[in-house]
Amino acid sequence: MSRWLRLAAAAVTLVLLIGTGCKKNSAPEMPSIQGTTSARPGDTLTFRFSTTDPDGDSVSFMVSWVQGESTPWSPLVASGAEYTLTHVYPDSGTYYIKAKARDTRDLETEWTDSLRVRIGSFPPDAPVKPMGPASCLVGIAYTWRTRVSHPLRDSVSIQFYWGFGPGDTSGWGPMVTSNALYEAMHTYSLPGTYKIAARARDAAGFESPWSESLVVTVDTSQGTPRGAPRDLRLVADAPSDSTVKLTWSIDSTPTRYVVLFRHVGTTGYDSVGYDTSSLSYVHNPGYRTGWYKVAAVYDTERVTSTETRTTIPTPNSLRLVPELNGTGEAGYWWNRTTGEAFLYGMDTLANVDSVDFYVTDFAPGFAGPDYFAASPDTASQDPGGGVPPGYWHATQFSRLDSTATEDSILPRYHASRYRKSSLLDSLPRLVACYTWDQRYALLRVADVDLVNGEARIETWFQLIPNLRLIEH
Repeated sequence: MSRWLRLAAAAVTLVLLIGTGCKKNSAPEMPSIQGTTSARPGDTLTFRFSTTDPDGDSVSFMVSWVQGESTPWSPLVASGAEYTLTHVYPDSGTYYIKAKARDTRDLETEWTDSLRVRIGSFPPDAPVKPMGPASCLVGIAYTWRTRVSHPLRDSVSIQFYWGFGPGDTSGWGPMVTSNALYEAMHTYSLPGTYKIAARARDAAGFESPWSESLVVTVDTSQGTPRGAPRDLRLVADAPSDSTVKLTWSIDSTPTRYVVLFRHVGTTGYDSVGYDTSSLSYVHNPGYRTGWYKVAAVYDTERVTSTETRTTIPTPNSLRLVPELNGTGEAGYWWNRTTGEAFLYGMDTLANVDSVDFYVTDFAPGFAGPDYFAASPDTASQDPGGGVPPGYWHATQFSRLDSTATEDSILPRYHASRYRKSSLLDSLPRLVACYTWDQRYALLRVADVDLVNGEARIETWFQLIPNLRLIEH
């Protein structure tokens, strides 16, 4: 090779080496903060911080719990991983949490926007606007519903105002869980226009504001009203627990009723009950799920209910569920009104009613080698420790065999079939679940991570007690 060619090759090599060595480092993305935003003084609050680094560098976090005070930089965690911290605010007040991130080359982000945290005793939120008929007839009982959220997830009692001057209220109802649906019946004796509202109070006596009013027009009964069926309800029809019973109310007397069913995944309703004269109908859907409504037939006119009811289970997408000794809240719970899933800590008896199952290796730490779905009422004896004795709910599990699919009907509950725990092996694993209040659910365990102490689980929750249908 000529001298000039050797020099040119060396120059190219030098340029490539310089370019590689001078690659620009980028700061991490702005961190995210997740955690409880309302609590009482002295409560231990858990917050999760995460960010990603464009260069894949590990990152650390600095957290400001109160204005002007910040933590030291945290230990390094992988890009995209969560870092968890707990904090206790001893005094009532409003606090603003913010964080920033730094990579291994000391490039930092700016401070995040603040996450507001309220500490103190709080009244319930105002109930949602009452739901129910806006047109009524004198002398007929009607049902109205509402729900209330409590900032601290406390149970609440609800009272309705019926609109006929001061004192025209229902009694305070029984305590119901935060955000649970509550209903009350009322019969108007005089025609007119009324404004129905609701309010709530908790066990400490704190009352919410009144809700937004629902305007209701009450008329006298003239002729034969041609109303639609209302107040539709679905229950499992005993003893099959795979057929359903639909009931309804109506304010008139039609010739007959027609029950309509729309199978999940389809767009049209089929008539499944003809010439029905009673206010109920038992339907065998052949293990299928879907939506129901009812039509009232008056000679040649058909009036269909505006309400629908469904047997389709509530889906909850894949999420990381910590092992009992892992990082974060380990208790998995389904809301009985919506079917939505939430995680709660198991280190306090305040959450005994908010755990349906947890994941454990039945040993200290979370190294396995096996993980199980387990009943909360066994947790206080779990070798992993940390769960105080108390009235934790009992849940039973049944492993599904290899022929089962996510849409298969779940096994009927029997003590010989369901157990207090279920081994999570041969992943992905399908597990049937039967809760303390006779609800069925399906768990799909996608994988387990023995290094980080967590399992990736999605679920489907059947809101109708004792109904084994899980098709979705």
